Parts: sequence; C-alpha cells; structure tokens
Amino acid sequence: MERDTAKHVWISELLSGSLIPKEDSPTEIMLKDGSTINRARIYGVAVSTNELVVDDSTGSILIRTFENAFDTKIGDTVLVIGRPRIYDNQCYILGEIVKKIDPKWLEIREKIHPRQDPISIIRALDTGEGADYQKVVNKIGEDKVIHLLSTGEIFETRPGKLRILE
Repeated sequence: MERDTAKHVWISELLSGSLIPKEDSPTEIMLKDGSTINRARIYGVAVSTNELVVDDSTGSILIRTFENAFDTKIGDTVLVIGRPRIYDNQCYILGEIVKKIDPKWLEIREKIHPRQDPISIIRALDTGEGADYQKVVNKIGEDKVIHLLSTGEIFETRPGKLRILE
C-alpha cells in the first residue's frame, strides 16, 4: 500500500473542514475549497508543551501521538506531518513526524502557499456587481461571511450579492 502524500495546509483550513468517515480507508477531512486531505503538513510554533499545541498564525491545533515524546519547547518552530482527526468535535493531528526546524521555513511556507484573507477572496470573486454569496460561502465558510456582514466589513447589495465596504 502506498503512503499518502502530506499536503501543505493552514491550521484554519483544517479547523473549518468537515469529517468524511470511511470504513475501508483512512478518515478524510473535506476542506472548504472542496479538496480532501488525509495527511497534513503544517509549519508552526509550539505554544504549549504539556500537550503539544502548534500555532501557524491562522489557528492552533493539538498534536497527539501514541509515544507522546516531543523534544520541543515553547517558541520552537516545528514541522508536523500527520493525520487529521476529529474527536468530540475537536480537530487534532495524529502526529507521525514532529521536527524542530529553522524559523526561516515559515517565511518560505508563506511564499509557497500564501494564506488568503476573506476580503481578498471576496474582492477576487466580485465581478463588478458583487460576489455571488454561495461562491463566497464555499470558499471561506458561512461563519466568516456572517461575521463580516455583522461587523460591516461587507454588505449585501441585493440578495445573493456581496460587496466590500471601501
């Protein structure tokens, strides 16, 4: 059996994904963009070492292993490769590899796979008459759309069309 490739993802992408339970293959998480992932590669900073918690500036996630032997300190830059899991509505990574790395890898990670903030996504989807509500929800999630509407950063020009307040 061939090992699945670990995909580069931001922690926020994992946390906003939904579980796809499968009996005959590893559990997968469907991301907001529609892609699925069953092995993740995350670069971040260790923010807790009692139970390893990694933060990549988009979110924090718990890293679990059966050995539970992490040689990390708070503030260490780490690379985590593992399988995303959800238990009791909490997403975590079942760590296969946890390795200290040079902090410059975080800069390289940002250049290779830049994170997209919701405003830039809406701006890209706006055709001049507003971005389609359903397309925006598919890209960033309904909770973020509702938050942006309630804070007044975006507004509905007419039903189903969103614009940025500029």
